[in-house]
Amino acid sequence: MNLFDSSFLCLDIGAAGVRGCAHRVRNARIDKSAVFSMDSRDTVYALKSVIDELERQIGAHFDAAYVTGDFGDAHFDMSAKSTAWGAEHKITASDVRAQIAQITPPDGFYPMHIVPLRYDTPGARNVLTPIGVTDRALISAFGAIFYASSRMDEITAAMRRAHIQTAGFFDPHFLLNATLRRAHENTMFIDLGDAYTTASIWTDRGPVMFRKIPWGGAKITGDIADKMRIDPDAAERVKRAVASLAPQEMDRFTPADPAYDFSRADINEIILPRMVEIAGAVKEAASAAIAKYRPTKIMLCGGGAEMAGAAEFFENVFSIPVQKLPYDAPPRALATYIWALQKPRIDASLARQERMRRRSAWLRGIFHIGRPRKRAARFIPIMPSTLCFNMRRPETYTLFKSGDISMIHVDIMDGFYVDRVAGGINELKMIRGKTNAHLHVHLMTESPSVWAADAIAAGADTVVVSTNTSGVRTALREIRAAGRRAGVALNPDSSVSILKPILREVDEVMVMSVAPGAAGQAFDPGALKKISVLNATRKKYNLKFTISVDGGINADTAAECWAAGADALVSGSYLARSTDFPLAVQRLLPAAKK
Repeated sequence: MNLFDSSFLCLDIGAAGVRGCAHRVRNARIDKSAVFSMDSRDTVYALKSVIDELERQIGAHFDAAYVTGDFGDAHFDMSAKSTAWGAEHKITASDVRAQIAQITPPDGFYPMHIVPLRYDTPGARNVLTPIGVTDRALISAFGAIFYASSRMDEITAAMRRAHIQTAGFFDPHFLLNATLRRAHENTMFIDLGDAYTTASIWTDRGPVMFRKIPWGGAKITGDIADKMRIDPDAAERVKRAVASLAPQEMDRFTPADPAYDFSRADINEIILPRMVEIAGAVKEAASAAIAKYRPTKIMLCGGGAEMAGAAEFFENVFSIPVQKLPYDAPPRALATYIWALQKPRIDASLARQERMRRRSAWLRGIFHIGRPRKRAARFIPIMPSTLCFNMRRPETYTLFKSGDISMIHVDIMDGFYVDRVAGGINELKMIRGKTNAHLHVHLMTESPSVWAADAIAAGADTVVVSTNTSGVRTALREIRAAGRRAGVALNPDSSVSILKPILREVDEVMVMSVAPGAAGQAFDPGALKKISVLNATRKKYNLKFTISVDGGINADTAAECWAAGADALVSGSYLARSTDFPLAVQRLLPAAKK
């Protein structure tokens, strides 16, 4: 890898889609990153879509990619190899490689990872590394993960048709272990994939259990399609929208999809028995290893982990604490692993840069070379609302610049979620064409997933979806997969508690201090308590979401919001009616920024 100016691409290729993570490298540092995903069973189409989008975001062309994902059927083997010499012998890396070469894969399988678990010599047991040790023999234990060659050939062929080469294959659990497992902590990984459910247990030495079970999300989708008599694509869409392992009382009375007359409960009564069956199979396969190695944590990933209540469900089954990983954890882990392999070179490069910087500073001091520094632009956490401004007039954007505004709040209403139609995708495109400001879009719409995709294509930087709509979780996941900030709006009549399942999955919570749908309403003081609760929650659990407030914001209510813990404010009528826009913006700022 060229650490001066290059880029690298990591792909997670599954049976039902592709996720990608790309990084641009400048001067031995990650200069820019992007993520994107495409759900499709046409692997070539999904690959091309992800690669094209990441090339656009990064501004680079990729000829090769590091690959993880669903590699099909697998075989795991723990084996011991021994080598004896007739006299004292200094062990070298070649001796270890010779033992590894003795490990032969089963017919039709490809060796992906061979991990040393233990080294012993007659004079020393369980040595960290045998290289450099002098003895008469070496006994080594290895854990080997093999994958079906046919599936590897399929992936290689698909990548070739997508015009990209393979830089290397990596098992997802190997990567998650290398980047997420803490030292001295035995950890179990469960990947709820589309075609397979994979379970493994890793210790400081390496893998001690690895099993793939040929049941996954595709089987559940097939069950829904058969029992509800709908086509597989519709079954997949319904499953993603309503799947839950934590049934709610109202599920029986809530339609699963507007196109059908069955309820959420009908769908989840199909899903739950199948998940019980999958969890039981995993527990049976791992029971001996769990009893022996006693993992202290389960890390849950894959599409099935996105079901509501999945973490709690598996925690009840195994009686082990469960941590649900982000949807894009495997490609991010792959990128982290690849970058970590470059650490010696990175450290050397950064050291050279530091030496050059010090020498340059020394020379500037000798010759009195210097130039005045430009003052960094301030970030103004105030967002004017487009509902109160004419966004077609160039003067509006000049006005915003006069107040150092860098974020604009765009409301889109579809006439169904609220009794009003406003904004729209065409208006959003028009605004994007007139400004480089960060566009903060609030979707007051039904079907947030569909609207979110259109908003992102139109230029939205942050997309905030509304609570009490169908498919909020899916929409949030897709927004983040597209590399945009994902937020959720909390209405005045909704409790903060409804956000509990998704707080780790959002970049922003927008507290509505007025009823959604119209500008000029009075501020609801009840919003202040919600801001305080959210602020305390993120501090307690070290969460990273920001808190914004929309509705009834003026100089007085702004001060109350800042005091409660808000990070950004949306203001419409107050700013639009002011005679001095920059002064009005200043009056809304917290004291520390004025």
